[in-house]
Amino acid sequence: MSSFGKQLKRLRLQHELKQEELAAKMNISKSAVSMYERDEREPSFQLVKELASFFHVSTDDLLGHNDSKLYHDKTDISLDKLSDDEVEYLKESLEIYRKMKHKDWKPDTNK
Repeated sequence: MSSFGKQLKRLRLQHELKQEELAAKMNISKSAVSMYERDEREPSFQLVKELASFFHVSTDDLLGHNDSKLYHDKTDISLDKLSDDEVEYLKESLEIYRKMKHKDWKPDTNK
């Protein structure tokens, strides 16, 4: 689990923002951003919500409770980002999985 400060710094750098720029956007001081990133100070709940909204992440992600988000961009399988062939493959795979789970599935021995 990453700390809030590490998550904040990662997101700030990922969005190519300087501490001063993020501070101005959040209406806080640059020193506050710096202290948050060094885990020397904790933000208010309201600021956590505003930062999560600004960076388009959940508050859990921002607070370091869901490190899987760090790799989300590389493993995004949103239907709108998949080709028609990929969507069809996933549908077929899901159908097989559901049949297996309900014990209705029998292997095809005719191949």
